[in-house]
Amino acid sequence: MLARVPGRADIALVSLGTTMGLREADAAFASLVRAAGASCEVVPVRFGATVALRRRSMALIDLVEALSARHTAAGVRAGAIVYSTVTAALLRPAHDVPVAVRFDGTAGLNRPGRGGAWQRRRERHALADAALLLPWSTPAQAAAADAAGAGVPPSIVFPPPLPAVEAARHVPADAPDAIAYAANPDKRGLELLCEAWARARPGAATLAIGGIEREAGLRWLARSGVAEPPGIVWLGRVEREHWLGLVASAGVFVSAARIEDWGLAQMEALAVGTPLVATPAPGANASLPLARRLAPALVAAQRSAPSLADALRAGLALDAGERAAYAASAAELLEPFGEAALRRRMADEILPRLLSSSV
Repeated sequence: MLARVPGRADIALVSLGTTMGLREADAAFASLVRAAGASCEVVPVRFGATVALRRRSMALIDLVEALSARHTAAGVRAGAIVYSTVTAALLRPAHDVPVAVRFDGTAGLNRPGRGGAWQRRRERHALADAALLLPWSTPAQAAAADAAGAGVPPSIVFPPPLPAVEAARHVPADAPDAIAYAANPDKRGLELLCEAWARARPGAATLAIGGIEREAGLRWLARSGVAEPPGIVWLGRVEREHWLGLVASAGVFVSAARIEDWGLAQMEALAVGTPLVATPAPGANASLPLARRLAPALVAAQRSAPSLADALRAGLALDAGERAAYAASAAELLEPFGEAALRRRMADEILPRLLSSSV
C-alpha cells in the first residue's frame, strides 16, 4: 500500500539539469512515475548569482551545484524526494521522508585526483544516508557500493528509457554517412574524432557533428593542433526529433569520448538501430559492453586516431544485411531499457520502497 500525503506530490525530483541529456532523463523519470500511478513534481535547481562561479574549476563547479541544490531542496515537500545526481545530493538538507539518489556516475568514477577530493569524501555520506539508490547502470551501482562501503543502502539499476525505433522513422534528406555528438568537445574527444575521420573518410562521405557550432568546434580544434578535415557538417543544436532521425539514418554513430558516465547518445543510437563505432572510454559506460557484443570490430582497440579510424572503416563498410542484423540484435539487447520494462520496475519495485506505509 502506498502512503499518500494530501496536498503533496508523491515524488519530488530535485533536478540539477545542467545538460540537455540530464533534463531529458529527469523528464522521462517523472513520466514513468506518473505512468505507474503516482504524482511527480520536477523541481529545477535554482543557481541564481552563483552561476558565474561555475566555470572556475571542477571542484568549485560541484560545490556551487551542490549548494544550489541544497537551497532548492530545503523548501521541497513530498512523500519522497529523489535527487537527480550524486552532485545534487552531496550537501542535501535533512528530510523527514525517504530520499533516493539517481545517478549516471559517481565522484569515485568521474572525479579523480585532487580536484575531486572533497566530492569523493562527501559522496560516501550522501549515498549511505539515502533510503534507495537508483544508478543508471551496473558499473555505477558497483561504484556506489564501493563509495558507500558497509552502509550501502538498497539499490535498483534504473536507466533512462530509450526511444523506440518508431520515434526515428523519419529519414532526413541530408542523411549523413556518420554522425557524432560533441557538445562538450573535451569530454567527447572532438580532436580525436576529427583526426580519425581524416584517416578513414571514404570518397565524399560526410560526418555530421551535433551539439556544437562550427565556430566553437574550430576553436577547439585549433587549440588541439588539429585541422578541420573535409566532409564535416556542423549541426549545432538540433531538435530532438530531427536528431533521432539523423542518427537513425546515419551509416554509423561515432564516439571518441575520453570518459563516459552512461553513454546516452550512444545508447540512443543503438536503440534506433545505428551501428556504434567507439573508443574504449572508461567510466560507467553502459554502451561499451553492448557495442563489443554486437560488433567487436567497431570498438577501437585503444583510444588513438589510427585505432578509431580502423573501427570507422569497418563500420562504414557494413552492407545493408549486416546493418539489419546489427539493428535486430541491438533491439533484443536493449529490451530492459525500454519504456514498458522500466514502467513495470517503477510500479513494482521503486514506488513501493519509497511510498510504502512501512517505510
